[in-house]
Amino acid sequence: MSNLQENFATAQEASVYTATQLHLWRAETVRSRCGEIFDRACAGEMLAYDYRADRVEAAAEYVMGVILENYPDLNIPPHSRWRHFSCGGVDRWSPIADGAGDLNELKMRATELTIVSVLLDAGAGADWRYVESASGLTLSRSEGLGAASVALYAQGALCSAGTPFRVDADGLRKLTTAQLAACFQVSEHNPLIGLQERVTLLRRLGDVVASAPGVFGGEGRLGALALYLQAASATASAARGAGVSGGLSVDFAFRELLKLLSGVWPVRDPELGALGDVWAYPGVGANELGAGLIPFHKLSQWMMYSLTEAWRISGMEVIEDDTLTALAEYRNGGLLLDMGVLEPKDPAFAATEYEPGAPEVVELRAMTVAVVDQLAARLNTQLRERGVALTMSQILEGGTWSAGRKLAFARSPNGAPPIRYRADGTLF
Repeated sequence: MSNLQENFATAQEASVYTATQLHLWRAETVRSRCGEIFDRACAGEMLAYDYRADRVEAAAEYVMGVILENYPDLNIPPHSRWRHFSCGGVDRWSPIADGAGDLNELKMRATELTIVSVLLDAGAGADWRYVESASGLTLSRSEGLGAASVALYAQGALCSAGTPFRVDADGLRKLTTAQLAACFQVSEHNPLIGLQERVTLLRRLGDVVASAPGVFGGEGRLGALALYLQAASATASAARGAGVSGGLSVDFAFRELLKLLSGVWPVRDPELGALGDVWAYPGVGANELGAGLIPFHKLSQWMMYSLTEAWRISGMEVIEDDTLTALAEYRNGGLLLDMGVLEPKDPAFAATEYEPGAPEVVELRAMTVAVVDQLAARLNTQLRERGVALTMSQILEGGTWSAGRKLAFARSPNGAPPIRYRADGTLF
């Protein structure tokens, strides 16, 4: 047994996580709890919306139109942070990969870039812009954040020795707000939502890396996570009698990722501890652990979708892609509002800014997960005649996310979502 495998076994035996945490840190729990809200919607029992089931078919047709417009050959890439690493037609990965030297270093670089970039990817706000010096491109929103995060990684700002393309615990913990602001070109006239919160997240990530040498090694190298998960997944597979040659399980990796990164998330309820993107909703999960709570793990699932691509790019075999759900965020959710699948009950809905835990936000996010599952089934039924079956990742990239964004820009010059809610850069 390798050292990584031994460390994993020890960590499992000395688990400090509660049964409630472990239950809420599963994609299947996300799907089942959101399904409960869908059942309420069908019964007309949602607090903030009326569900228009008769509009789902129109939404499916619109999404199919967007898919065929953007990808007429149906060769759709996965929904991943990696789309932003090549935005504007610029290949930002090859210079990073070319100097890796060996396969393990390539895996670590792909992992580090992905994790850091995803943690920096919460909403930027409509006014922020990033001017990329090498290409001359002016980028905004996720594309701008993606390009800026590549620059941050290339500068060595996340490494204690200042080494480019390397992230370690001390480098993360020493990152300053001024450093991030300078790299991301933040100023009074170019504001970025949640600047300080992003720095805090990366510092907390540094604490996590430093606290787990069995995972991240004595040097506290963030990218060592890929090697750890590869070995740990093999150990878990062997323990189940499934052999060790099946590849890295997305289901396994996602659950381990949520455990390892639990120290990064804000603690909203001291009694429950760090849960991440989990919100209260009365009555759900009545006979289960974590009753009254709905998990979404939007940013963590976005990270997992992105890591899946990163690992495949760096030569790892990854299986069980169908584990993850739709992402409960404002593009996929905006599609439902703009297509009239959900009709707000509050007459002042458009003018109101809601708290993240408000029923208007929680129900929208839950219905996003549930209805996109239905849209995916409808789309694949139609595509079966063409001999095509799209993964959820492809449905999101080519369909629902793209459709939601297209509708937003048709409605608003700056592409604002159809719901306003308070976001501070840490809404996962």
